[in-house]
Amino acid sequence: MTRLARARTFPALLMCCALLLGAAAAVLGAAATASAAGRLGDLTLSKTSGSINDNPLVPHVTTDAPCPTGQGDAVWLKVVHPAGTGSRIRLGQASNGPYDTAPVDTDIPASSTSLATVLTNWFGDGNHDGTYELQLECPNWNDPNDFSFFSTNIEVTGDTWALPQAEATSVELTAVPATESNLGDTVTITAKVTPAVAGDFTLTAQQLNAEPVELGSKAAENGTAVFTTSALPLGVVNIGAQFTSADPDAYADSVGSIAGYTVHPAADPSGPPSGSPSPTGSQSPEEPADLEVVDADGNALEENPNLEAGQKVAITARGYSANSTVKVTLSDSETAFEGATADAEGIVQGYDFTVPEDIADGDHALTFAEDKAEGHTVTFAFTTGEVVDPDPTPEPSDSASDDGGTTDGATGGDTGGSDTGGTGGSDGGTGGGDGGSLASTGTGVAAIGLGSLALLFVGAAFVVSARRKGLLTFAAPSGPAGD
Repeated sequence: MTRLARARTFPALLMCCALLLGAAAAVLGAAATASAAGRLGDLTLSKTSGSINDNPLVPHVTTDAPCPTGQGDAVWLKVVHPAGTGSRIRLGQASNGPYDTAPVDTDIPASSTSLATVLTNWFGDGNHDGTYELQLECPNWNDPNDFSFFSTNIEVTGDTWALPQAEATSVELTAVPATESNLGDTVTITAKVTPAVAGDFTLTAQQLNAEPVELGSKAAENGTAVFTTSALPLGVVNIGAQFTSADPDAYADSVGSIAGYTVHPAADPSGPPSGSPSPTGSQSPEEPADLEVVDADGNALEENPNLEAGQKVAITARGYSANSTVKVTLSDSETAFEGATADAEGIVQGYDFTVPEDIADGDHALTFAEDKAEGHTVTFAFTTGEVVDPDPTPEPSDSASDDGGTTDGATGGDTGGSDTGGTGGSDGGTGGGDGGSLASTGTGVAAIGLGSLALLFVGAAFVVSARRKGLLTFAAPSGPAGD
């Protein structure tokens, strides 16, 4: 009776699996390094116009990215047939690479042909006016069909060429209320670009001698974007809208503005403005003083704020006699401060105060006193240095339960660090972190996995084959000493 050679069949099967998996890993590994054909980015020419008879057409070119790895020996400047015939004629070549380690920045030597010659060969004598694409190709010597390139368009008129000129745009900005509002009021601002093209608006507000504050960005819909904000800073501000075109080659960016928009203190005759600090230091409880303090960015400060030495604030105080003189003093300080003058409505508007550099830590009071007997007084109270809570309330611990065990789900397992990753406790969670992440190239991971699996199959095949032939044996475990 003939028996099948089982001892050889199983190892051979394992070996075949290993070879197939190894081949798959090799293919995936090669695919991971292959470059993708197509447009890589923008081509920038060293001049914006010239003659189609110039040779070279442009003496220097740059790009916004390097050529693909392995395709940096040379670059070719080509013109593309506008009818989509696939014809691409070389107008120049630069061979002083490498061009795959940094964005291309190179001269283009003269070639054997000019743009005028190419257009004549394509269309014959006559008018060659039109738009043509220029490509800077990164040749792939292993795959002639891999057209990896940077590009731009030029317009030919007669015997001259020029880069296309973007059409100008204009922005109109309107607000409701139109010219003024109170601090904290909602203002609706409409930005409209003409012509109504695609793009984005960025809205800003800028106080005099201050940096502009961004209020938000929106995409234009049919050329229009509507913003609603209550964040306009106190005082006279310029509201601006920057339009950024989605197609800068066709349409230029532009800016619109509303100059001199006035934001008044919040109006509330019965007390302090809503959202503003409460008045302090009033000498008459029946007539509380109005006090408003904003920082250098126009943000309203809370009552008794903590300030830093050298910090600048703007103070508005109300309740004085019309056009009265107001003295300004700081408690525990001999520094002489410039006085203020109330306006016709009895308001000291936007008094600039800088916290002295040598101020001691603790509580302070800046007093605005009307310079007359029993005159009106407003006090701005603030602190400097570290503020300590005299009676801190202990927060419940989130790291231990009443029985001494942990309450965050970990039961003694090692936790992953922020950089290296790691396993969590009994939850099985994995530690995050930049160092713990793998590369995102899927084909590379697949190739490594298949390669490892192939090696396991090879090892298994050798072990089984060796045991069948009696070349490899495993001793039985010995019993305890003395048995």
